[in-house]
Amino acid sequence: MSDAAEASSFMCSVCQQNVPLADKVTMPCCGTNSSTVQLCRSCIETIVQNGIRSSIGRCPACRSYFVMQRGLPVTQTSVPRKCMRCCQVREITDPSLELCSACMLGTEYSFRYECNRCHSVQAIPHPMWLYQPTPSTFTGATWACHHECKDYTNWRIVPDDQKRVPLDHIPEEWGMNEKWLAAIRKQREKQAAGSDHSDDMDD
Repeated sequence: MSDAAEASSFMCSVCQQNVPLADKVTMPCCGTNSSTVQLCRSCIETIVQNGIRSSIGRCPACRSYFVMQRGLPVTQTSVPRKCMRCCQVREITDPSLELCSACMLGTEYSFRYECNRCHSVQAIPHPMWLYQPTPSTFTGATWACHHECKDYTNWRIVPDDQKRVPLDHIPEEWGMNEKWLAAIRKQREKQAAGSDHSDDMDD
């Protein structure tokens, strides 16, 4: 690649392709001109399309939530207010439903968990997996057990449901972040291959 081409392009940290500078996106949450993580518009749009209701994505660098407005990523920076589900005063991640991030995830993904005391399995409409240090350990946070315990106990997501947790919502401590980015990269490759095939058909 020539020096002129290098000066007018950059390597996207997700798709790992050289992209024109005009398609570079600076994330409002953590992006700067000197950021080591540089992202292209197509990857950001793909992340949003795979996100909550195809409208809320997560930053690949700092994992903040963002939405797209007028073709640009925008983070939710509203003044904390009451979440319509948990009734706690928190930053609202989903403005359409007035939900905090935890209640938003709980609304989208209700998984089954094992109680650490009676080992009964119970569906919990809250992202308890976020409080597990590893996939196999129980949470530090508690939730009411409606089986034998009748008390607040600790939980861990059952293996079958663990597989259903979206990659972009798996805790960083579980070491799956690169798998998420690889999945986005693979999807971008398929999109590019489909676009090339379409161009061939037009020719």
